[in-house]
Amino acid sequence: MPQLSFWVKGLSQNMDDNDVGGNLGKVKLQPRRPGESIKVAETVLKRRDRNLKAAAHRQDQVARARKAKKEYKKGKLSIVRAERFVKNSRTRIMDEKRLKTQEKKKKPKLQKGEVVCVARNGRLGGSRQVKKALRDLGLGKRHLMTWQLNNEETSKKLETAKPFLFWGVPSFKAVFNIVHKKAVFRDKDAEGGQTVLSDNVLIEKHLGDLGVLCTEDLAHVLHTGGNAFKEVNQRLVPVALGNAKTASGMVHDQYFVWGDQKRGIDAQIKRLMGD
Repeated sequence: MPQLSFWVKGLSQNMDDNDVGGNLGKVKLQPRRPGESIKVAETVLKRRDRNLKAAAHRQDQVARARKAKKEYKKGKLSIVRAERFVKNSRTRIMDEKRLKTQEKKKKPKLQKGEVVCVARNGRLGGSRQVKKALRDLGLGKRHLMTWQLNNEETSKKLETAKPFLFWGVPSFKAVFNIVHKKAVFRDKDAEGGQTVLSDNVLIEKHLGDLGVLCTEDLAHVLHTGGNAFKEVNQRLVPVALGNAKTASGMVHDQYFVWGDQKRGIDAQIKRLMGD
């Protein structure tokens, strides 16, 4: 046993941090005195080698399992029931009829304001015209919100996708609140391609060349539709909101929120943000 204690001590002194991986084969055992046996040391070394290999194998299995889980989520097949196809088909047919009759109706007047806050509800389906209008508005997914200039072109797109959207002219306070809590920048260098707004330094980094240096400047551009509005809007990720049908609590609302909310958009967005 004295040989064992000496071997462990000598081994720990001679090993580097890199030897704990797969470099144990490079450790050379020598007896303390000529003629002494090193069988005990060899046995301990073999057991330690097996334990280290087993630990490395387990770590490798865990890493592979995590990677496979991520890849499985990315390429996971989405199972859709037949009822969903029937419902989407009916919605598409009704939507096409709505678009035909909409052309005969009188176009609504634009509200006072330079920018409208446009959010998509949770309704599924829609015709090709509706889906194209949603993509043009930057609302390819549900429960997202974007800023759009309040002009006839935007009004036409809103009327096309009306059952799938709700919008209104927000106040400056509401715009500032959304920017302060939900603004996210597009960033190629960041992980995931996005950077959450946390301080004014990030605003200066991403929008400093446009003269936007702080949260107030960003909210002012988005509220007034200034000269830098288009470029600023392109550098921002659509705002993620909650589901309007479940925002009231445990009980789901019976109908989707849709259409022009006018000045009520402030309260609607505030409710979806959980304030």
